[in-house]
Amino acid sequence: MVDLIIANGNIVDGSGNEPYTAALALHAGKIVRIAPRIDMPAEKIIDAAGEYVTPGFIDMHRHSDAVVFSENFGELQLRQGITSTINGNCGLSVVPLPEKWRREILSYLNPIVGELPSGKKFETFSEYLALLEGEKLPINFGMYIGNGTLRTAVKGFEKGELSGEELSALHGYLEDALAAGAFGVSMGLAYMPENFYGLEGFARALAPLRGSSRPLVTHIRGEGNLLVESLEEVIRVAISLGVPLHISHFKCLGRKNWGHLLEKAIGVLDRAREGGQRLTCDVYPWTAGSTQLVQVLPPEFLEGGLDKTTQRLKDPLERKRCKEILSSSDTDFENQIDLVGWENIMVSSARREENLSCVGKRITEIAAERGQDPFEAAFLLLASENCDVSMINFIACEEDIKTILHYPHSAVISDSIYPAGGMPHPRQYGTFAKLLADYVRDTKVLSLPEAIHKITRKPAEILSIENKGLIKEGFDADIAVFNLERIKNNATYLKPKELAEGFSYVLVGGVIANDHDRFLKTSSGKVLRRR
Repeated sequence: MVDLIIANGNIVDGSGNEPYTAALALHAGKIVRIAPRIDMPAEKIIDAAGEYVTPGFIDMHRHSDAVVFSENFGELQLRQGITSTINGNCGLSVVPLPEKWRREILSYLNPIVGELPSGKKFETFSEYLALLEGEKLPINFGMYIGNGTLRTAVKGFEKGELSGEELSALHGYLEDALAAGAFGVSMGLAYMPENFYGLEGFARALAPLRGSSRPLVTHIRGEGNLLVESLEEVIRVAISLGVPLHISHFKCLGRKNWGHLLEKAIGVLDRAREGGQRLTCDVYPWTAGSTQLVQVLPPEFLEGGLDKTTQRLKDPLERKRCKEILSSSDTDFENQIDLVGWENIMVSSARREENLSCVGKRITEIAAERGQDPFEAAFLLLASENCDVSMINFIACEEDIKTILHYPHSAVISDSIYPAGGMPHPRQYGTFAKLLADYVRDTKVLSLPEAIHKITRKPAEILSIENKGLIKEGFDADIAVFNLERIKNNATYLKPKELAEGFSYVLVGGVIANDHDRFLKTSSGKVLRRR
């Protein structure tokens, strides 16, 4: 007897091939048989006639490092078909977390990864995964090790080269992560403190990765005017280390760059691939991103950590100097204010009572209400919140998104961040439902097999995630069952906390975890480790 049979489904197997009709037999968390018809005793039979049966979706770029410990973790993922997530992205993993820098690291990461419960203690990557092993996980959970946090864990947010002792400590943390099963090293070159590194600094810091098959998964330094140079930079880093390269949330920022700069950027990727570099990318299907509001500031204003940034922003002379820098079109960093303007930056979280009314408003709206210019409004808001403010920034265009979706070497991600309170980006709740409804069913930008491949087998191949991403005998029974006509993303920028609808069943390890939009709070998820 098997545990479950899914009969009469239209199988979209994750390979990119066309659908076929078959039945699946599941037992002990695995797909044990695929055949046109299966006649054997089963504990449960699901008739999937008229529905698609696909592998469970893999979101290879999420930031749920801390919220994984929260009460209802997994519900919003399962409601959109996600059965596995990979976290620790953009160089901003919650590990390593030594006591010396614990407050500074968590303060910096809170708007991205959520708040870590006070009782969760760990320092190293291996300790963090061991702690997760004791949690009841409803979905599968894997991690990268963040290069930015690695540096912060040994030097804080101070500028300068790493000493021999600091470099040795960093290598120890990195080697522990690689041995414990990190799927790669994530980088965030646009973020402090990684923006202090040059090519030689990256090569020294990441020496234990040299020659590995595990990728660098990188948020590049600039995604607008500096897009081409930034891609060339990380390609040089990957070549110097002899490792695969994966570009996170590939896009083109700024109206003046839309429609033409992306073509040059894709040419850079293609030439690197033709030269033998293993290189892939991913994209989220939204025209807006989300991160910390403080990231719009010039890099020099971020040096030393958020406490020092806050002190600078409380100084009228420093605010004036910051405005002068950001008002220039000629900067050596990616100046989002010049590229998209304050009118395209919306505050998505704040903590202080007097600032809660700012949530959901553009900086220009806040400035008008407070009788300030937008620079002053943004700077004083950051100062009053000790820089713990998240934003949604409207930066990309629909045609560029479609171009990247079509790119044969792209996967699709959510890039979900977890600010405490306020309004999260709707991609937390609806990215994969939006992909299927908007880009497959309604506009036919992608065929269903193409889209499923980009959220199942493609990420599994990029990261060497074992036994996932395909409907295949012997593979894990992570499965989604749905009627494409019923899939619906309900999350919007102003009403983001709306769950997706339309999945008849989502199974994790052969266990039904979402039954007709009902979250069952199972514990069949596992900690994923790179072998």
